[in-house]
Amino acid sequence: MKQSTRSLWLLALVALLAGFLLGTWVGWRWLPSARTSLSALPGETKDEFVTLVALGYASTGDLEAAKERLQQLEAPNLAQLVAGVTERRAQAGDSGADLSALASLAVRLGIQEGAVAAYLPTATPIPQPTATSLPPTATPLPPSPTPTTPPATPTAPPVTQPTATATPVPATPTPTPAPQVVADGPINIRSGPGTDYPVVSALQNGESAAITGVNDDQSWWQIQMTDGSSGWVYSQIIPTTGDTDQIPTISDIPAPPPTPTPAAPPTATPAPKPAIDFVLESIRLWGPVENGGYFDGPSLHCGEKRQLRAIVLDAAGQPLNGVTLLGIYSRVEQVTGSKGPGMAEWILGDGDGLRVVRDTDGRQVSSDSAEGLVTDPARISDEQFIAAGYCTDAASCQALRDSNACHGHYSWDVTFRRSY
Repeated sequence: MKQSTRSLWLLALVALLAGFLLGTWVGWRWLPSARTSLSALPGETKDEFVTLVALGYASTGDLEAAKERLQQLEAPNLAQLVAGVTERRAQAGDSGADLSALASLAVRLGIQEGAVAAYLPTATPIPQPTATSLPPTATPLPPSPTPTTPPATPTAPPVTQPTATATPVPATPTPTPAPQVVADGPINIRSGPGTDYPVVSALQNGESAAITGVNDDQSWWQIQMTDGSSGWVYSQIIPTTGDTDQIPTISDIPAPPPTPTPAAPPTATPAPKPAIDFVLESIRLWGPVENGGYFDGPSLHCGEKRQLRAIVLDAAGQPLNGVTLLGIYSRVEQVTGSKGPGMAEWILGDGDGLRVVRDTDGRQVSSDSAEGLVTDPARISDEQFIAAGYCTDAASCQALRDSNACHGHYSWDVTFRRSY
């Protein structure tokens, strides 16, 4: 009787478990609207998600699977997304396998290796075989003479010939590759270790040069080109090959040449050097048609776009590629040139701010900050609305805000200019 009761309880438990699993599957299959989009996750949760994807890639090596998972975050540039997470995790004090996996995935997605070189795993050197001399061949002892009856006529004793000994042949040592730099893109060569020294030449993608020295803080390599000329390249942005541990330190380095000052009239006062490297030149709200909408008489039909576009110019007003900007609140970095000459782009949520963080050679720079880049009409000024063509006066602009018109679908252009 006890055995029968126990069997009935076991059958009931199995039936309840099967019903629960069937209900879970039906809910997942037929109620897709309940699923949460990964792009709506908060920033820290997104960073954790990207780290788990990187660890999965490090374990399986499946790059396509990693891309498919990262695309669920709806980021415009997966390589910059992973590189940004790497920087934030490093600033938070993380180390070890997480950073190595993130940096490796960022490189496979297209980020320059120099940008995350500090977090990439260090290769273990392969031990070189030690040359060993061949053992000497033992010299055999001469045979013992066999006692015989002395002959009537004495004869000379036999002469034993010495056995030749093989001379050991030393193994040929494997030469250690000479240290070199190998450019993975255009790299400026300067006359000294710093941006205050003039550019004397350049390495193009794939070109290499021998490393002949390093400055005191190891931030610049002294190199020698195939034509015999020498110069300096910034060590943080160019890969190397060979053993760089024994590179000599160059201390006797001439000071950079003074910056020539153009001749000016005796009464003219030289203009002071700008206090910051990149100045904010303009902020512009996109118009309704530009943002994908239109007017039907007095009625506004909102567009669907929510873009944040940055344009960076040099001092002469020409587009400048290779400059890195940071989304102040999204913490996402983008590089100009990825969306057109001198352009970079973000997808706006509620809003963001922008500033320039690195120049084309990877140097940290100072920059103005662009603020107020929002998609909430309540936070957009009358002047910006009127300039974009959404309204004509304070009353019509306030009517837009009162109706919460186009909430979440406004786009902005921000222009920075390099001051030197």
